[in-house]
Amino acid sequence: MIRQSYKILFSFIFLFILISGIAAQQVTVSGSASGAEGKTLKFVTWADMITFTEELVAQTTIDSLGNFSVSFELPSTSYIALAIDLHRAGLYMQPGMTYQLKIAQINYKDNLEVNPFILSEDLDIKLVYPGENGLNFRINAYNDKYNQFLLDHFNALYHERKKSYLDTFQLKINNIFSGIELSYFQNYMLYKTAGLEQLAHTKSQYNLASSYFIDQPILYKNVEYMQFFNNYFTKYLTVTSNILRKIDLISVIKEPDPYPVLMKKLAADSVLKNENLRELVLLKGLFELFYSNPELQENIIRILATIRQESPYENNRIVGADMYDKVTKLSPGTKAPEFYLQGREKDGWKSLEDFKGKPVVLNFWTTFCEECLAEMELQVPLFEKYKDEVEFVSICINRYWIQMNYFAEVKPEFAWWLLHYSDNTDLLIDYEVKTYPLYLIIDKHGDTYQFPAPPPSEGLERVIESIIH
Repeated sequence: MIRQSYKILFSFIFLFILISGIAAQQVTVSGSASGAEGKTLKFVTWADMITFTEELVAQTTIDSLGNFSVSFELPSTSYIALAIDLHRAGLYMQPGMTYQLKIAQINYKDNLEVNPFILSEDLDIKLVYPGENGLNFRINAYNDKYNQFLLDHFNALYHERKKSYLDTFQLKINNIFSGIELSYFQNYMLYKTAGLEQLAHTKSQYNLASSYFIDQPILYKNVEYMQFFNNYFTKYLTVTSNILRKIDLISVIKEPDPYPVLMKKLAADSVLKNENLRELVLLKGLFELFYSNPELQENIIRILATIRQESPYENNRIVGADMYDKVTKLSPGTKAPEFYLQGREKDGWKSLEDFKGKPVVLNFWTTFCEECLAEMELQVPLFEKYKDEVEFVSICINRYWIQMNYFAEVKPEFAWWLLHYSDNTDLLIDYEVKTYPLYLIIDKHGDTYQFPAPPPSEGLERVIESIIH
């Protein structure tokens, strides 16, 4: 009996180790990035491919010789973006694999006086290993065939709906790539080709769903599956599905407990019999409605909160949480992103925490942005009027701290806190800085009060008055 118990125990231990090994295996990436010595190389993936929320997988510092090496765990084959500053490019990576890369040299100091979000040069990555038998080589080879076919036959597919062209392409592709036992690649081809069927209208909407969604696994991490999913189910709840008229859908969303009612009603849709798929389609539909129907936003936020906490499907909980975070990001009452930045020479380093206790007028600017400087000139009298009640903080996006410090010396009237972003591109992403100047108001507790806020020329003083009174 004891021996039998030990056998059962060891079986469970072995099974746990096996599952753990499958769940996440080590990936090792090494290579060179000449010209980026001392910079941070980040590895980023999408947490989900509906909101395209990014999550950091790993990061490493490129050494003084331009070399790098990093290892990280990867649960499943995924598209991974490599980023240096705001320059990036991507690769498909598989658990348990080793990759050797060469990142071509670029001038990371170019375009100092332009918005880096607009003019960020893509990284040029050469995959030294693995080579022609690797997943990336296969995907690139397929994409070349696909792109040429679409270029040659777009009119025949889209306007003339010539199914024979598509059939020929599918036979050719299946012949070229037969015998390749990479499930990610096979599904990548399957769902990218499905997009051609949708383009050419060779199947009805239901038959497309029957072929590619009904009784099929949901491939959350496959780029082409999710691309096809997003295309197929765009405006599905409000236009394609005839289960709920839009007016009835809106009425249900406004109910006190709408989630179970929505799931029950959508179960009548023959495409959405599978509960997991149904919930994911509901999430996508709610995300679309949030931005097109402002009067529903509070109701939708409550539904997203329910799904992120209570969904029986882990990946749907992730999608729900990403949607919740995205639609509430920088909304009133949410925590403002923290920072720790270098001020002018006499001020040292400052964090957002240092300013708690007073509201903060925060703006992002550069010394070469004329509109920024014009608004800051108008900010001078506001600072003099409210400096005892409000903290004024201006974050400079010039590449070099010394530029800001010199500017502060020649503009002593800008006597409030001037901080430098210190090459912290995450800060720009956290605060959604896409154009300059950008203003926002943070309350005395460190929570967002208004984002974006009007600049001084458009009524900033009214917002200041509202927060201090």
